[in-house]
Amino acid sequence: MTSTVAVINWNSGRLLRTCIESLLATTTNADILVIDNASADTSLESVEGFRNRVNFVRNSVNRGFAAAVNQAFHTTSTSYILILNPDIRVTPGAVQVLEDFMEAHPRAAAVGGYVGEKYLPRDFPTVGNLILQNLGVNYFSPQQRTVGAQRRGGVQENAPVSVEQPAAAALLIRRDAYDDVDGFDEQFYPAWYEDVDFCQRLKAKGWDIYFAPHAEFLHEGGYSAKALGSVDFARSYYGNQLRYARKHFTPLGTAAVRASIAAGMLGRMIGKPRQAAAYGRAFIGALKGW
Repeated sequence: MTSTVAVINWNSGRLLRTCIESLLATTTNADILVIDNASADTSLESVEGFRNRVNFVRNSVNRGFAAAVNQAFHTTSTSYILILNPDIRVTPGAVQVLEDFMEAHPRAAAVGGYVGEKYLPRDFPTVGNLILQNLGVNYFSPQQRTVGAQRRGGVQENAPVSVEQPAAAALLIRRDAYDDVDGFDEQFYPAWYEDVDFCQRLKAKGWDIYFAPHAEFLHEGGYSAKALGSVDFARSYYGNQLRYARKHFTPLGTAAVRASIAAGMLGRMIGKPRQAAAYGRAFIGALKGW
């Protein structure tokens, strides 16, 4: 085996079983591993019947997405690991497309598959585009626009392209590259921005990252945000955004991002009163710097 498929699970309900079934139906040359972050629902029970074909790691607490990815690398030895969200359904040939590409491109640290128009590759965040997003301005990075146009352009334009930040919902990672940057930063908890930070560090070390639009994965999207609830999602998302800013921007840039989070939350409290509690806590968190 040259690849392991690692499904990072947390309270995904019926989605985990659908994901595993699609993997077993379409992928024959990879080990399958489920890392479960102390799910309290029936998602693990739903896949008990696959124990002879799927390996499981059950955490006693929710260690977060980054720590679960690190566990996947620490408990396996394959050259590549495909990180999958449990709300993914794998289409025939998709995993093989990613693996074949990695075999042919030794400087590729990672290659992402197509997981929906909402999740096209992005450019790395800048102070400016984070401020725009936090203030509610619809922002599409140049990379999103370019890749979207290429995908809609036809078969010839569907070749893998070099990108900065593909979606981590279906991301094949080379072990050597993972080791080169010491894996994922577990301080990004429980999720969001750990994948952006990982790709940024890979690029800084001279590795290449790609997007393979013809490796298609059906992606429901948004399940973890729903499972967290609006209050915890806002705290996690914007808290990790600020952590990313502190790690990669200047103090002045970080202060500007922090101010934009507070301003954006204040505007949302007024515009969406039903979610005022969630936005209010994020507003206070931004003022305090979490």
